[in-house]
Amino acid sequence: MKALFFDIDGTLIDNETKQVPKSALKAIKEARQAGHLTFINTGRVECIIGNIKSRFQMDGYICGCGTQIVVGDKTIFEKRVDHKRGIEIKKLLKKFNVEGMLEARQGIYFPAKPFIYPEITERGLDAISAVIEPSVGDFDKDDYDFDKFCIFDDPRFSKSDLKSFFAECGDFDIIDRGAGFYECVPYPCSKGEGVLKVLDYYNIALEDAYVFGDSMNDLPMFTCGAKNRIVLGEHDTALEEYATFFAKKVSEDGIYSAMKELGLI
Repeated sequence: MKALFFDIDGTLIDNETKQVPKSALKAIKEARQAGHLTFINTGRVECIIGNIKSRFQMDGYICGCGTQIVVGDKTIFEKRVDHKRGIEIKKLLKKFNVEGMLEARQGIYFPAKPFIYPEITERGLDAISAVIEPSVGDFDKDDYDFDKFCIFDDPRFSKSDLKSFFAECGDFDIIDRGAGFYECVPYPCSKGEGVLKVLDYYNIALEDAYVFGDSMNDLPMFTCGAKNRIVLGEHDTALEEYATFFAKKVSEDGIYSAMKELGLI
């Protein structure tokens, strides 16, 4: 029995078309029929993976870069930003004029308009709105907790003091996703820690773990000790030195062909 961990965006879903190839659905189904365990391992928080849950039958979900782990119907791990610390983060975002998006398992929170970077933040808002209805304007309320947060910036003419803000966030892993987009995950959570917790839960060896990814928030999966590290055709080049297998693009049936070649199906 092997344990297979899949990122969503850019791995199971094509970044350009936003479609899931039928071959990827087929690959997951056949892997489970072969007796393997399959897991989503995503930066998305629980409230924005509903469309994936409805399409893929999985054995579990690692959400929010390891801040929540669900196996079957059982939550085996969860970490939220401490309530007081969450209030501090919101104050720091304002202090340093940083555009933030707070991610919680119950919803996504955007600051009230006008945004600091309208063009960029509206694009993020549109992407979230395609999945759920985000909260715009309730950002400053203190009646909710969140799991992680993201930052939007415009490198062409930044109005934010990111350096000072990041200096105040030593308890977060700041993942530079490129193009002024940053993902901020509370320590010690990561996709890699999520993999290790699931392997420990099932008593599965690192040699029998397969991780599939494409972007910088997948790096912890590729460095956690899992022996089989599959990078998709379109990927961040920083993953290349850690990859053990280079798959085709998602749109070119990359998941199915890789799993076939690796003998998983």
